[in-house]
Amino acid sequence: MSTSSIGNAMKAWTHTCSGLPPDVLILSSLPVPTITAPTQILIQVSHCALNPGGSIIMQLLPFFFRASPAIPEMDFSGTVVSLGSGVPRDRKLEPGTPVFGTVPVSQHAKSTSGALAEYVVVDHTAIVKKPDAPSLAEVAGLGIAGATALELMKAAKLRPGNSVLVNGASGGIGHLVLQMCQHAVGPNGRVVATCSSRNMEWLEKLSTEPNGPKDGSTGTVQVVDYVAHAPVYEYLAQSFGQSRFDAVIDAVGIQDIFHHSPAFLAEGKPHITVGARARSYTYAGILSSVGAMAKNMLLPPWLGGTPRRYIQVTGVSNLVALEELAMMVGDGTLKVHLDRVVSMEKTQEAYEHLLSGHAQGKIVVAVSGTTKE
Repeated sequence: MSTSSIGNAMKAWTHTCSGLPPDVLILSSLPVPTITAPTQILIQVSHCALNPGGSIIMQLLPFFFRASPAIPEMDFSGTVVSLGSGVPRDRKLEPGTPVFGTVPVSQHAKSTSGALAEYVVVDHTAIVKKPDAPSLAEVAGLGIAGATALELMKAAKLRPGNSVLVNGASGGIGHLVLQMCQHAVGPNGRVVATCSSRNMEWLEKLSTEPNGPKDGSTGTVQVVDYVAHAPVYEYLAQSFGQSRFDAVIDAVGIQDIFHHSPAFLAEGKPHITVGARARSYTYAGILSSVGAMAKNMLLPPWLGGTPRRYIQVTGVSNLVALEELAMMVGDGTLKVHLDRVVSMEKTQEAYEHLLSGHAQGKIVVAVSGTTKE
């Protein structure tokens, strides 16, 4: 597709004030963005993945710090339309190439640039070529969630034969880090995953495909229903107190899991998390979360702190992470589970489902692609 054939206007979701997505979003018509630097690429967006972080930015970042109107979200997949003269030839990003990537946070906040639009312009380092096997809908969900999962797994420093607990294993980040942990611990390792009963069936299926325990290449997964075994930290202590984990990875940030971790996490081993879960996406809620994380990291045991190392990670989607994720989905060792793929017109409903906290894997908007609701 050439730039001359795409027209001058595009459809995009926008907002001009802060607030909840269903309340502030407007389906608008905006000018198609243009390449302004030699290393940039114009992409026709096929799918956009929704992330809790995108909603937090929408609700809390004042417009004093950002362009208006703002287009939400950062993770996307699509097709290259045109590229600047400075894009390296060895990237092999010709017009028509299917890609996936992330709008950098700095670009997203300071310009009218977001993934919930028919077109987006980013630097070539913000995207990678899509592998043959996965769909455009699937790879759209890899950017931020995948990069965060990578950071969680790497911080755990798992080795073959280790055991690891993955809390919140059915979420957008959790189901990705679960699969990564399986391959890290190998056939002699053990992975325990917590989720609700409604997610157990698909999570158990995911953990055996495509290269799960059946082929002997990955660690066995035991899925625990945290509702049936509430409070789950007591169940973990009873079940794994004699064979404690080498690492705990919390993909949602439940404080009780960390505070009770000495009962099931071996001494000297780390508790790795995305951070303490906020009570609400408000300034007060975020400040409370930051305070809890500071206490977890700094309060010594002799003053009542939990005697386990607390590591909080933030995944940044960059070229290195995207290339690693592309390799993993390309060779079948990582699969993105789609909760639902909705049309552009149903984006507000999709956000309501995301904010409910009950999403199974990733929620994706088909900007110019096929829906599967």
